[in-house]
Amino acid sequence: MKRNELLLDVIGEVKDEYLQEIDSRIKRVRHRRMWKRGLLAACVILIVGIAVQFAVMFGGGLGSRGGGFSAEGLVAGGYYFHQTRDGDVFRYTPEEGSDRLLKSSILDRWKDIRYPITANDYGFYYSKGDWIYRIKHGETKSEKLYHHESKPNYLYLYPAGANDIALRVSYNRADVMTHDELLIIDGITGECKTVIMEQGIPAQAYDSLSIDDRNFYAEQEALLVSHTVYADTVTYTVGDRTLELVYQAGKEWYDYTYRLTENGKTLYNGYVEPYNVRTVGDSLVFTVGRGGNNIDKDLNGYVIVSPDGSNHVVNVPSVPGNEKFFFTVKDMDDGQDILAVRVNDNEKFKLKWDRAEERHARDIYSDGSYLWTMGFDGKKGDYLASCYRIEYENGIPTALTLIDDDITDNN
Repeated sequence: MKRNELLLDVIGEVKDEYLQEIDSRIKRVRHRRMWKRGLLAACVILIVGIAVQFAVMFGGGLGSRGGGFSAEGLVAGGYYFHQTRDGDVFRYTPEEGSDRLLKSSILDRWKDIRYPITANDYGFYYSKGDWIYRIKHGETKSEKLYHHESKPNYLYLYPAGANDIALRVSYNRADVMTHDELLIIDGITGECKTVIMEQGIPAQAYDSLSIDDRNFYAEQEALLVSHTVYADTVTYTVGDRTLELVYQAGKEWYDYTYRLTENGKTLYNGYVEPYNVRTVGDSLVFTVGRGGNNIDKDLNGYVIVSPDGSNHVVNVPSVPGNEKFFFTVKDMDDGQDILAVRVNDNEKFKLKWDRAEERHARDIYSDGSYLWTMGFDGKKGDYLASCYRIEYENGIPTALTLIDDDITDNN
């Protein structure tokens, strides 16, 4: 028997007396939702209009060259990837300069979104429609990698170790009431390796029920609980070590959590995300999760697992640089500082910053040898990405030397 048919049989066992007296509630709920959505849409339109006006006033414009608010920056495979507001993606190294990999081809102007990008040690990935495309490192040709047959509305991409990517799927269609999936995709072959999470009820399961009334919230949540499936374990390898992220049920049905373990031993006294796993050197970097008691907390941190058997936790909002140092931006009364955070003890070192004039760093990315910032340049009136070389003394980062004040300027 198919899953949907089984679900309908189970729902059909519910007594009619429990499903009465609430049709009016549903209508009121839906009416309120339509009113709120209309108000939200009006607010969004107003905000977008104001933002466009300010962008034009300050010279950024929606069609500005390589400028605008960066959607993402990525460091992988020896490259820095920079996505501009216009949907362009540049691949950059200080030695070779920048190559434009994609020109406005991942910008959906009707939906006003950029399709997500990610990268790992093997290549660069982006989604468009229901396809995921790959560009191998050092090449410029796009290849189709993975097709999601059920035509979701949005595909979100994350790194998942050295050669894999994580795919989060969301639907917003009339024939699907609510549906989310989280998959691990082989970044080389395009094979779906693991389904981490799947939830959702096809809308037909509700439409086909002859019910006068039902409690919209209670019934929906009960059905979602029965149709939410999580992988028991998610496996990663680093060197000769095999790591298992073990599922643990949270307080609520939507609160899925994973413990980082090795040979049955917990490596970190907290939760980590089963995706958004990066490589730094030979190590794996897991993002601290927001599950369990931390579901509503704004946490920042990483767990670094190395082939030599060591494990370290970086508990400040940082970006991975190398296996010894992460980097972070700290706002001060007199401006901004960039700090190096030593992995083994979380000690912080302030870097002398030869920054571009009138530049205010918004995001930073690093590979340990170079550091990239994206910030606003007052003279050019735009958000630009700059490259700095990290200077070391006695193995400690001491300064940032400006190499390129706009990585897209030579295109």
